[in-house]
Amino acid sequence: MECLQECGFFDLVPAMCHLDYTMSELGGASNFVREYTLASGGPYCDCGYKKKA
Repeated sequence: MECLQECGFFDLVPAMCHLDYTMSELGGASNFVREYTLASGGPYCDCGYKKKA
């Protein structure tokens, strides 16, 4: 994240994080799950995948 801030790209991080959900939907086998992101001020990024029922 430091490099993104230093290079002036940190504002793009939320859009990049949102793509995780889109890519998961396109894959079709799992749902992307996340409660926190560093970009949204969370304490950490806790992303993962949950198999669709």
